[in-house]
Amino acid sequence: MLTRVENVLAAATLGAATVIAIVAILVRYLFGIFLWWSEEAIIYLIIYSTFIGAVVTLRHNEHVNVDVFGPFLRARGKRALAVIAAAVTVVYLVCIGALAWLLLFEPFSTSTITPALKLPLWVVELAVPIGLTLMLVRALEILVRNARGVEAFAEGERSLLEVEAEATGLDPRDVERSVKRDDEEENGR
Repeated sequence: MLTRVENVLAAATLGAATVIAIVAILVRYLFGIFLWWSEEAIIYLIIYSTFIGAVVTLRHNEHVNVDVFGPFLRARGKRALAVIAAAVTVVYLVCIGALAWLLLFEPFSTSTITPALKLPLWVVELAVPIGLTLMLVRALEILVRNARGVEAFAEGERSLLEVEAEATGLDPRDVERSVKRDDEEENGR
């Protein structure tokens, strides 16, 4: 369920930014009308998609990391190191996430209005605590899985295509057949 929510939010915000950008360009060039609010809306939507997209990358273990000690450790040491890393991540997200939620209640956030859309600033800033809270949930999941000795990234054993297809409600086999058919058509040319 959480995977589906993350995917929908990340895709919807980025998709909305894309649609607004395309419409703004078309309206400007075809009719000479400038959508004065479009640039600000696109920026805010991309901010939301970035913080929610960070959760998706954490879910798939695609964040940049440097594994200095891992090659020198055996399986048990790697597991311990993974638990420590996940615990540090959880502590970091709790601290920064708490500060992000407090930021929303600062007088500056509640009294400032955005220039074009006339939104309270806290609406824009809400992307940060939402993204960090969702990341905390995922980091706790990873910590528990590492501590139990279970594959921390359950999706790691399956293809990204399968995981994302299931998260969007599609049958992974249909998606795989479609991709295979597209590849065959492309190679046949």
